[in-house]
Amino acid sequence: MAIRAQINLRLLMFTVVFTALFITLGFWQLERAVEKTVQIAQHARLLNLPAEKLEGVPGDERLDGRLVQLVGEIERNQVFLLDNVVVDGRVGFEVVHPMQLDQGGTVLINRGFVAAGASRAVLPIVPALGNRDTASGRIYRSDWMNSDQALAYDGWPRIVPTQDPGVLSDLLARQLLPFVVRLEASDPNGLPRNWVTSVMLPEKHQGYAVQWFAMAMVLVCMFLYFTFGRQTQGAPS
Repeated sequence: MAIRAQINLRLLMFTVVFTALFITLGFWQLERAVEKTVQIAQHARLLNLPAEKLEGVPGDERLDGRLVQLVGEIERNQVFLLDNVVVDGRVGFEVVHPMQLDQGGTVLINRGFVAAGASRAVLPIVPALGNRDTASGRIYRSDWMNSDQALAYDGWPRIVPTQDPGVLSDLLARQLLPFVVRLEASDPNGLPRNWVTSVMLPEKHQGYAVQWFAMAMVLVCMFLYFTFGRQTQGAPS
């Protein structure tokens, strides 16, 4: 029995393009899983390192999660309120101060959460600083969400959509170090927080990869069926 295939060029192009896309997305998810595995392992290693003064940590070792001690002066008048933060079901802000370091440079410290007022017109009362000379926390690097949003507020404390040092340095008119230091809960100036190491575990990326590969396989099977299977069913015996 001869099988005559009538190949639909549109269907062929559709299958090739989307199969390639699904396979590419699958491998991208596998790469993300590897990256997350490395990040989690790195964070676990950094958790066991003792705190070290920031100036003693080489630039290439100032990694996300590294525990550091800061010595300088925390500024209490110029305070940023990072918008749209939710902790324990309450909406509010994260309190971010610039800190001028004794060894030179300025870094942002994130103290943690304060609840929002009844309206935007009522700013929260920022808890007073218990110690302005030192701080202890972990380096935080990010893709800095909402960096492209407009800065709609002025005055101090100032509501901002991002804690991106590159954006906030323009408001302070001085250069900031390219990371934020999140204060430890034990620091005198620490506030409530809900900070997680990784939003998505490696296993979830692997699961998404399997789904993309499965979709590619289904697409190829459907193409083979509509190209060969239907002709086989319709062929005379």
